[in-house]
Amino acid sequence: MSNMLKCPNPSCPYVFDPAQVPAGVVLSCPRCAMQFTLGPPQGGPSNAPTSGPTAGMSAPSFPTMPTGKRPRHAPPPPPTDSDFEEVGRTSDEEYDRDERLPARGSNKAQPFILAGIVAVLLAGAGLALFFKIRNRNAVEAVPTDSVTRYKDINIGMDGLPAGWLADDNLRVRLESPFAAGFKRDTPEAYAAFGAFDPKNDRIPRPRVMRNHMHRPFPKLFVMDQFREEPPVAADWLGAPIAATEPFTNGFKFRAPSSDGLVWMGEAYAVERQGIAYYWLSWCKESDFDELKPDFAAFRAKFKTLDQRAKWVPKQPNVAEYKGDKVVYTITDSDPDPKDGWKELPDRDIMALKALEPDLDRRLYISVTPEWDNRARPDEAELTVYLIDAAGDATQAARKYAEDMETARIKSAGADFTFTIKELTADDPLQGDEVPKGPHATTPVRLLTNVKESKSANQLLVVSGIRVDNKTVVVIASCPAVKQKVFEKKLVQIASSLR
Repeated sequence: MSNMLKCPNPSCPYVFDPAQVPAGVVLSCPRCAMQFTLGPPQGGPSNAPTSGPTAGMSAPSFPTMPTGKRPRHAPPPPPTDSDFEEVGRTSDEEYDRDERLPARGSNKAQPFILAGIVAVLLAGAGLALFFKIRNRNAVEAVPTDSVTRYKDINIGMDGLPAGWLADDNLRVRLESPFAAGFKRDTPEAYAAFGAFDPKNDRIPRPRVMRNHMHRPFPKLFVMDQFREEPPVAADWLGAPIAATEPFTNGFKFRAPSSDGLVWMGEAYAVERQGIAYYWLSWCKESDFDELKPDFAAFRAKFKTLDQRAKWVPKQPNVAEYKGDKVVYTITDSDPDPKDGWKELPDRDIMALKALEPDLDRRLYISVTPEWDNRARPDEAELTVYLIDAAGDATQAARKYAEDMETARIKSAGADFTFTIKELTADDPLQGDEVPKGPHATTPVRLLTNVKESKSANQLLVVSGIRVDNKTVVVIASCPAVKQKVFEKKLVQIASSLR
């Protein structure tokens, strides 16, 4: 057993050999700097035991502290067995006193774990908000028995056909207004269903529906080789599919993808009770004939619900525009805050009247696609002139319009060659249907064709009436390439002149 003596400071592990230190000498521990006396002071009585491992030693004596101050160190613990003391000394020497112990139950990684959990939750909430904003027409599917009900868009789907699976990646890729995507592996095929609710109690505009129907194709196919063919189906959801111009709401298509594969499919857009519904399905061209019945059976699984059984379209209020100098009225039967007729500001119209003495009024339309506010808008305008002309007012208005159109084309290119053709009943009206309004005159439709500049071609809808000693001339016009967008709207307002 060891005769070594531990420093009397219970928190200090230092030990020394008492045989090498004279008794009664005041020692200073080299580790903790505690001072103590080994054995009895010189000349004093001895209290040391006469035998045992500490024979000849006395308990250390502590220096006297000033009154009112506590000693730096607590008294040493009672003597312990030297074997246990050896074990305690070893463990004590291995202990690093400069290292701070963590609090009970703490974990250094815990703050980082909590921060990570919070970050994941915030990121999830942010992504959910992002996709909700990005896909504003996304709807919630509610399974009921075998039918998945999309209550927000008044439609239900009676289960998936055999071999088909939901494909959310496709839905996200196609974006709004498509609400669901599907795929099958053998043979490879895809389908998508969508809907658009304008939420204004009005029938969706066919122009908007057609644009929605065409929106996904650039994301799927090479568009310079995209070809449309007559539709396969004659109806969907109880609504007919129009197969001829001026508006087709269904067609078969053929197009290659960027990897060189050639695909064939179908596209349909119909309106039921104020909501537009869309269907796309496609597969490799070699598989189309085999899958055509499968596509039809899949479409047939969609049924409208009974949530809009009493829905009727809202009839818009008309907007009337009066003459400034003589009494006349023109009426917009389909005013719309977004893409209806608007008047030029007073300052602008006064500046134009200074340049054109016959000018009395000018309106304009500017329509931007609903899904791309940065796109260049489609535009049309309506101008009212007051002229001195005898004879039939409509023919006088036509001659005035043709003269102005000739001047416009010649100012663009003095050498341009062109024709001005009158459209007849054999040339069907194009554009969206508009509500019926006053029909006081029968306008003339003119289409210019400039050989050297197709972009200069114009559609003109002209009407005229006699008021007092003046002929009121209405010229509603748009670029010829926008005939499908505006013609019916131009005819409606021009025919309302009275």
